Amino acid sequence: MDFDVVIIGGGVVGLACAAESAARGFSTILVERHTSFGQETSSRNSEVIHSGIYYPTGSLKAKLCVTANHNLYRECQEMNVWHRRCGKLIVAVTPEETPELEKLYRGGVANGVEGMELLDPGQAGKLEPNVLCHAAIFLPGTGIIDSHELMSAYMHLAKSHGAAITFGVDFTRGEKKGDAYELSFRESAGTMTTLTSRYVINAAGLSGDKVAASFGIDVDAAGYRILPNRGHYYTVSSTKSRMISRLVYPMPHRHLVSAGIHITTDRAGQCKLGPDTEYIDPSVPESDWYKFDDTRKGRFHAAVVRYFPALEPADLSPGQVGVRPKLTGSGTEAKDFIICEESARGLDGLVNLIGIESPGLTCAREIARMVVERFIH
Repeated sequence: MDFDVVIIGGGVVGLACAAESAARGFSTILVERHTSFGQETSSRNSEVIHSGIYYPTGSLKAKLCVTANHNLYRECQEMNVWHRRCGKLIVAVTPEETPELEKLYRGGVANGVEGMELLDPGQAGKLEPNVLCHAAIFLPGTGIIDSHELMSAYMHLAKSHGAAITFGVDFTRGEKKGDAYELSFRESAGTMTTLTSRYVINAAGLSGDKVAASFGIDVDAAGYRILPNRGHYYTVSSTKSRMISRLVYPMPHRHLVSAGIHITTDRAGQCKLGPDTEYIDPSVPESDWYKFDDTRKGRFHAAVVRYFPALEPADLSPGQVGVRPKLTGSGTEAKDFIICEESARGLDGLVNLIGIESPGLTCAREIARMVVERFIH
């Protein structure tokens, strides 16, 4: 057998799994189809360290996020990863939104989110004088992080414990043979390679359903079908960026398809707005997923000027486009992370990580700990 553990996918979750697996003494290889790590969802997001307020009590998202919020700050200090605990406001712009804001607060309490405060307009104004609201939740534990530095730290940690990391190699198929898996890969030059392992961790993100299907799983029956969801980000002018010091979020979408078009800031103090949400039609080729559509500027301005009235359309310039691996459409309730060891389907040792979107960046190490502690022996 070539390796104890093969990890498919080099985003933040795959890299965290490689670090955890190798640190516990398992021979480990991570295989990524792109030429570097984190080329998809992991590097095209809001880079927020989330608190766990949004997610249903008892869900994996809620439990893992609350734990991760405590641990990630400590780990960033240990690994010298840039981060800032800047805090966040979730704002009710009108009186009609206040009951839902209070419901959100109660959910945060039930999830164990610490340090939250319900604020009136005057209290919110002391924190963010340029933000307009009728009420707000202040979350002091929310922060921002350099996602590239975090992924690089996980990769170096994995390598320091002997893990192999391979880029430019595309997984094509997997087959269980006895107590092992035989996995086929295509290298960038077209050469085919085969590896054998006892365990396989599918951390392929947007391709997670395709990887699962290659092992014979009916992804529709299993609920594993990925619906790629595109979100645009606009960059805010330096003048207006200086008027905001914390993250500012509106009330989230009713089904939590998104947290709404919000204001985040980066390590240079530059604010960005986003993301919006759009399910990508299957006819759109992957090469077009990340093309920026600047016709959205008016909608972004209209969404944010409600709570940041100083913002003008001229303050916005095109930023980036990210794509999230969603498991549900806009008319249904949001789904939890899927973390499933597939013994029930006769595929013991295969662990599928499906639909790992927000708060996946925050939870990556906790997901990795859960997978390795529960399923890798």
